[in-house]
Amino acid sequence: MRDEALLPLTSHGEQEIIAWHGGRAVTTAEFLAQAAALAAALPGAGQAVNLCEDRYLFLLAFTALLMRGQANLLPPNRAPRVVEEVVAAYPGSYCLVDRPHGALAVQQFTVAVPAGQGEGAPIRAIPEDQLAAIIFTSGSTGAPRPHHKYWGELVRGMERGRERFVLHALQGGTLVATVPPQHMYGLEFTILFPLLNGLTLHGGRPFYPEDLRRALADVPGPRVLVTTPVHLRACVAAGLAWPPVALILCATAPLSAAAAAEAEAAFGCPVQEIYGCTETGAIATRRTVAGPRWQPYGGVRLHCNDGVCRAEADFLRGAVPLNDVIELHADGFVLLGRDSDMVNIAGKRASLGDLTHRLLDIPGVEDAALIVQDEGNERGGRLCAVVVAPQLTEQAILDALRPGLDAVFMPRPLYRVARLPRNESGKLPRAELLALLEQLRRGDGVQ
Repeated sequence: MRDEALLPLTSHGEQEIIAWHGGRAVTTAEFLAQAAALAAALPGAGQAVNLCEDRYLFLLAFTALLMRGQANLLPPNRAPRVVEEVVAAYPGSYCLVDRPHGALAVQQFTVAVPAGQGEGAPIRAIPEDQLAAIIFTSGSTGAPRPHHKYWGELVRGMERGRERFVLHALQGGTLVATVPPQHMYGLEFTILFPLLNGLTLHGGRPFYPEDLRRALADVPGPRVLVTTPVHLRACVAAGLAWPPVALILCATAPLSAAAAAEAEAAFGCPVQEIYGCTETGAIATRRTVAGPRWQPYGGVRLHCNDGVCRAEADFLRGAVPLNDVIELHADGFVLLGRDSDMVNIAGKRASLGDLTHRLLDIPGVEDAALIVQDEGNERGGRLCAVVVAPQLTEQAILDALRPGLDAVFMPRPLYRVARLPRNESGKLPRAELLALLEQLRRGDGVQ
């Protein structure tokens, strides 16, 4: 039997600050001792649903599960029914929470920072073939599906991220995030990115612009902000004076070049979009203001044949089919839209992603979504738009859209709403969008 290769839990030195939590610095030695003590106290099981909202407690629970040889189950959302279905699918599993959830009819273990230390020296390395997490897709394109993530693959993916963002220039800096860690983008860029690349993690999860401004001001630079387009637009609209930020990473929804330019002006730093999916993790980036082309991570190879694109890399187990339509170029690729987003109306094809970008480029439009109605008719259906634009009328939006759009793709109807039903990660689950659309059709006063 061959010896399993072990990969370190963190790149931080023993006395380096690994996190800021509750207003105090936590060293790597303290963190590993706390994780070991928590691991020793956990129930015996193969997996546990990690629902901790406090980012440091999530990191502590994530690491303790790794030390204990248990996999982190990360559901598509924290709705009680969804969590209970995940637990039922993995017999013997339980939930890790940072406060008890009365609505959850499953075994719960409340995570807190341990007062003492575990027996013996903490585990500092994990077998590369150990199952670290089972992550569910968001449900934005259909029913959520589980994907297994092994420690070696996660570590190698973060190595590619370190190369892309030249992170040695940010060593000792702090990462602040507005997104939850219970999905692929959140896990990679708010937990593993700082853990494995020498950045300090901010243990909170600021939501409103002023909360985020205070969180950034409270930590030492250089600062990295991990967020979503919805949060980024809200921060720009708030008109606050922001502390210096070195880099903004953004994903989970379309970000227009205009919105990216406004964010770069407000924060005084580049905005980099991340391209990836639950199946692959992050595999490419682009600076949105520089144009539409994405640059794959080093070692990532894309192949498109017979209308299907696949990604290969040293951190992937074989060629992974992508759900997107991609146009390959010598210096990168252009994302034409999701395969499921391609629509054919009256014999003309377009991408819902591109059409959504056109809506978002209209000044005053804060968020938008498109969906095809009546797909079964002979013309291929018609588009419906749901838009957040408090200062615009429906007619003003249509007038701004019309010059750059073929008439068959003009949305009919177009609804204005106060907000879209995005989940915590900024994704827009299809079932929630359809439910909102049904309310709007009935005239239930959603606006």
